[in-house]
Amino acid sequence: MPIFPSLFIGLWYPLWLIVTIDAFLWFVFAWQWLRGRGKRYPLVLKVPSFKVAVFIPVYNEDPELVKGTIRSVKAALRGRGDIYLLDDSTDKSIRDRLRGICSELGVIYVHRGIRREFKAGALNYCLWKFGYKYEYVAVFDADQRPAENFFDVVMSFFSKGVGFVQAPQLYSELKSPMAKASWYQQLPFLKAIMRGRSGSSAFSLGSGTVFKTSALLKIGGFVEVLTEDLATSIKIHELGLKSIYIDAELLWYGEPPATAAAYITQQTRWAFGSFQTLPMLLKSKLPLPHYIDYLAGILYWLRIGILRFLEIALSPLFASLVFPEFFILYYIILFSYFIFYNIIMKKIGETYSFILHKGAEYVASIAAASAFLAWCLKRKMPFKVTPKRGTKRCVPCAFL
Repeated sequence: MPIFPSLFIGLWYPLWLIVTIDAFLWFVFAWQWLRGRGKRYPLVLKVPSFKVAVFIPVYNEDPELVKGTIRSVKAALRGRGDIYLLDDSTDKSIRDRLRGICSELGVIYVHRGIRREFKAGALNYCLWKFGYKYEYVAVFDADQRPAENFFDVVMSFFSKGVGFVQAPQLYSELKSPMAKASWYQQLPFLKAIMRGRSGSSAFSLGSGTVFKTSALLKIGGFVEVLTEDLATSIKIHELGLKSIYIDAELLWYGEPPATAAAYITQQTRWAFGSFQTLPMLLKSKLPLPHYIDYLAGILYWLRIGILRFLEIALSPLFASLVFPEFFILYYIILFSYFIFYNIIMKKIGETYSFILHKGAEYVASIAAASAFLAWCLKRKMPFKVTPKRGTKRCVPCAFL
């Protein structure tokens, strides 16, 4: 057989893999969007009594940033629980300042002697030492501040079958083009996907989550992987518990990645953590709809990562129409996604938001591809906090 026909036949498989995953992700996205359209959130008339332990894990964070978050949490909590600052900082001067802030604001300061398993390890350390005394455990990142009515709203959604409730993370510091692009890149996820998964498979976003302590204890605490939020959600859903996502502005402050380097750092961690949970997902006993939702989330990183670069490498074939059926299906899916995106964004977006969304996604491709290769090579990825005010450089493949 001549070499060129053999080559074209060989290329047929990766091309159809791309189209198949695109079609699967498109249908799941449309299904989630349709599920979320009818979701309504009732007016809170009566706030139940509760006692919650609020965990704020930090790692070499700006003390003033942390102080602002603590003040916001105290204003929202209003004495209905306790606040624990989980300080894993390696900088002694930062630890000393944070300890002083905790003393000033009446917050319990916690510092582990041995730092292990990063954020999940810190959360478990505090859970087993203090958290088991409370009915609920809430988690906030240093740069995510709750609104004053956060607990009033969130706690009203707990019932017997609910394992945790999640509020969307909102960015208010959109001062750079990259920050704005990263926000638009997340909007379909926050406004369509998570809204559609509410009441079933919505997963914790790592901040702005309130868990039932009993659910955490039943699964042995937070799952100690890079994206502990995703893995812990899978375990809680395996118990048969559901999760609620409240599409309301309950977190009023957030700092997105301000530079491409910071954005790649964030996306690399998220992508690697998703690939890390794949074996757990494959072995899980989730209901089929939950399983499809989670699988689509992991395939997204594969699609925008290594398959995106394959797509670019094979782009000459798009123009040459060697595979016309692939060309037609590919652009039908792309155009359909564009329509859906604009439906979602019609009230909150801007005319150029789709360009920013896709631009950020292409930047994230670097992170997703390197994370996939690192996972395949069984490399360990060090935990890196997303830089809050930019960074000078970034080497996304450094951990390969």
